Amino acid sequence: MSIKKPIWQHPFGYAESFIISFGILSVGFILEFILPKTQSNLVFPLNLILGVSFFTLLVLSHFLFRKTKIHKFLSSIPLTIALVSSLSILVILMGILPQIPSKEAGLIQQLGLNQMTSSYPFLMINFLLLLVLGFVSLRKTFPFKFKNWGFVCSHWGLWIVIFAGGLGSGDLRRLKMDVYENKIELQSYDENKKLYEMPLAIKLKDFLIDEFNPKLAIVENEKGSLYEAQKPSMIMIEKGLHCDLQSWKIQVEEFYVTSGRAGERYYQLADFGAAPAAKVKVVSPQNDTLQGWISCGSFNRPHESLKLNDQFSLVMTVPEPKRFSSEVTFYTPDGKKQDAVLEVNKPVTVNGWKIYQLSYDDKMGRYSDKSILEVVRDPWQPYVYLGIFMMMIGAIYMFWKGRESISE
Repeated sequence: MSIKKPIWQHPFGYAESFIISFGILSVGFILEFILPKTQSNLVFPLNLILGVSFFTLLVLSHFLFRKTKIHKFLSSIPLTIALVSSLSILVILMGILPQIPSKEAGLIQQLGLNQMTSSYPFLMINFLLLLVLGFVSLRKTFPFKFKNWGFVCSHWGLWIVIFAGGLGSGDLRRLKMDVYENKIELQSYDENKKLYEMPLAIKLKDFLIDEFNPKLAIVENEKGSLYEAQKPSMIMIEKGLHCDLQSWKIQVEEFYVTSGRAGERYYQLADFGAAPAAKVKVVSPQNDTLQGWISCGSFNRPHESLKLNDQFSLVMTVPEPKRFSSEVTFYTPDGKKQDAVLEVNKPVTVNGWKIYQLSYDDKMGRYSDKSILEVVRDPWQPYVYLGIFMMMIGAIYMFWKGRESISE
């Protein structure tokens, strides 16, 4: 008959590990609740000095105290699993809750759940996990045995990911730039509109945008909101289109992607600010026929709708962008020039900065001469990728050895 070990008696197991882990989470949330919110100033070279110091102390502690009970507990599997479980809970919360800075005073903001990666519970769990993973990895590394190669590689890889990701957060710069056609821009800004001088200049040569055709929609006159009694609630416009929209039969007799009004009708026009327009014929549920022009308008042209009755009107929606890009030239301090085309999700890297196509002046639409770019610099990212690569290699090796041992 087995005798159950009393809690808090060495060697500590899963119960003590989970109690300690969730206790750290609780202390972290309490600190987050009572201490004032401060911006992290842990940037290069201070973060590098702190990181080297931590690693040095970690190695020294391992060799000086590796035969003690506390070291055995800190390098145990139960504590590792408990800490990983606690970190998983925080990551799940981070995925559920929007990670957006806010000045509101709600419980989510007070507990730091909207800025998880800089919150006390997240930092405390990561710090202890670094300590535990470090001791576990050092124990398997010295003395080194080749059969432990996969374990050592994957664990050191995870250690590097957490270490570089945590220390490098202060050096991450995510800024925006507004660049205008035929102008050179040097300044960027953050979410608080604080200006920064960039170590490179960007000239916008041309901003290009392709748009989908606008859509037909029916709105409620009193509320001005989209009427969605039936699906589909909007239909893309094409010349010669015949369709049923809600309870009305609609025929598009004429359609111009760019047009201007003259007298009683619209004409095709390639002018600055010219807007889409369509001549439509509408048959109501009572078989009444209406005919007229509709247009979504533009920054310098009014929109026009067709009133169907006292309750509803037929409108043309603003065209949605299909693709937009910026033809730019980068100028670096060493006198070099680099031409590139920026598109959404296709960044260009220049002198350690990644430049993304982010947005444009949506009020101007296809006539926008402004492109909004996002410039990102994360000098620690290569080390994070190195850690991920080590984790993958180690996991593949352990999987292969496991299969090999089974086959034998």
